[in-house]
Amino acid sequence: MRARTVTVAFLVAGLLSGPWARPGHASWVSAHCHDDSHLESSLKRADARVYAGYAAHEGYEWGGGCWNNDNVDDTRGAPDSGGEGPDCSGLVFKTWGLLLAYGAGGFRWYSRWMDVHGPYTAAAFHDASGRGPFHVLPNKSRLTTLYMDSFASEGHVALIWSDSVPSGGGDYVIEAYDDAEGTQVDVRDYRANSSFRAVRRKQWTPDCWPRCRAGATAPVVVA
Repeated sequence: MRARTVTVAFLVAGLLSGPWARPGHASWVSAHCHDDSHLESSLKRADARVYAGYAAHEGYEWGGGCWNNDNVDDTRGAPDSGGEGPDCSGLVFKTWGLLLAYGAGGFRWYSRWMDVHGPYTAAAFHDASGRGPFHVLPNKSRLTTLYMDSFASEGHVALIWSDSVPSGGGDYVIEAYDDAEGTQVDVRDYRANSSFRAVRRKQWTPDCWPRCRAGATAPVVVA
């Protein structure tokens, strides 16, 4: 009887100490991120740019959408692990303040600490029909695009960071690029790449609001 008791105790101890009994390591997202969002009535390009800037120098996570603002990739070398950072379409979704319901208009602010990606892929931006909250522009001319518009292909989407033209050509863009480069402001020539289309969010409020003109009583919305 004593031998059986010892054996049972040994087995229980083994079960408790074995790797199958240990709690899994918490992901960066589960340890740091939380829900925090609210509806907004409007969005300026200048405010969207500030928002996107908080993601610069942070990480990249496929399907991700949560980051801090310490200018460090806190989960570098750990791809697809619930790590820090957005992916390319998640960054555009949050920066543009899009709604979670596919195709819905309106604006929602999301905390950078909220792990939300949204329903859109890069291809959804590239193939936009115009019936949703964004549309494809007729061309990629610098006379047509504005900062905080995007360049989208079937597999990647980036935001135009500035209307200024780099000395070597191309555009300044902010993008969640990949696990190695993270989220950065880069110089890319997506404008000259036929795989990319220029895409614009609808219903921007002009940066000049509320001082766009004397006597204005409501935001002037531009497509």
